Amino acid sequence: MIINDTLLILGGDTNTTDYEFELFYLDLSKKFDNYNLTWTLIENKGLPVYVHRSTSVLSLDNSTVYLIGGLMQNRKTKEYDYSNLVYTYDYPTSKWSAPVLDGDAKARQNIKGVIDDSGNIYIFGGFNATNLTSFSGEMFNDMNVLNTVSNTWTTLSIFKNLPLPCSEYTANILPNGTIIYIGGLEQVGAFFTLVDMKKIKLFDTHKHEWSQMNATGEEIDSRIYFSSVLTPDGHIIIFGGISYSGGDVYIVSVSPKLATLDTNKNPFIWSIPYNSEINAPPSIYGHTADLYYDYMIITFGSELDLNTFSSQEYFYNIKNNKWVTTFIPLINETPTQTPTQTPTPTPSATPTPKYFKWLAIGFGIGLGAPLLISCVTIIIVRRIRGSSVIETVVDL
Repeated sequence: MIINDTLLILGGDTNTTDYEFELFYLDLSKKFDNYNLTWTLIENKGLPVYVHRSTSVLSLDNSTVYLIGGLMQNRKTKEYDYSNLVYTYDYPTSKWSAPVLDGDAKARQNIKGVIDDSGNIYIFGGFNATNLTSFSGEMFNDMNVLNTVSNTWTTLSIFKNLPLPCSEYTANILPNGTIIYIGGLEQVGAFFTLVDMKKIKLFDTHKHEWSQMNATGEEIDSRIYFSSVLTPDGHIIIFGGISYSGGDVYIVSVSPKLATLDTNKNPFIWSIPYNSEINAPPSIYGHTADLYYDYMIITFGSELDLNTFSSQEYFYNIKNNKWVTTFIPLINETPTQTPTQTPTPTPSATPTPKYFKWLAIGFGIGLGAPLLISCVTIIIVRRIRGSSVIETVVDL
């Protein structure tokens, strides 16, 4: 999550067996490369619960992070604890709280949230593990709305053009209020299948209506646990993710690793930047992708080929369509995008070593059907020229 020139990381799986509640950040106002990073720990300000497969959204004034849903475990007992399904993090004071909400909040995992210009957070579908041993349960196709002004939950009554139950998609909201859902895992009767990447789900937040668009262009492998960023010129860049073979839990890499969806055209058009494979990262899933100025920043995750967590960052210049190894702040240049401006973190922070832990944002183990991967999802939201834009899918 990018706030005031800092890349903030909340929680995540590590290469240890410990439960992690840490908050730490990377200073984006300084030059660095992907093999020389200095993370700063925000001391004694960790997450209130150990959580997997949730979503997180930034408030309109960029001061409050809403952590919603997921598999939540008590910090002391490590037992599953759903006494609060929403937690808020106040960035200026670095304090967590559990807000009192009206309405019926529903336990969900593998969800993504977006926020509109009225402060409404939209959460579509998702999965609820009712058996916490086998992690089997039910997939949904309803639309739930959290009003951050009145602190109320609402399940919208929609019956026309309802999509199939779905989870592990990406979600981006355009300036016109249309939410674009790409990919993921879908339930068709008693079976689960990967969503065709050209079958784009659209939700109109003004009319509360669903529709579907059949995108054109290049062929893009279906996938889950991938990321997306929305650029100021209306292109959604996806990266990474995994597929699976024959309905089994055997996961495979996807092709291409990076692709772009042009939402300015009707229908939308998929394309593959001609040099996007040059110096590209390895096959990664469960990572985070943030858009900062002209850089898409890929952080952590799991490397499929090596079957290990990634401890690196990768930088993709969206203007030149090139992977680069060095991040150079564009302070004296006119950026493609203006970064969010909010207060700096609590000053009780101390630097940590280059690799104090390997963190995999969203790493998990596929068990059973539908290919359940134990992780937490956070959606990164930022404002571009007054419009609410989903920038990142972050799996914690």
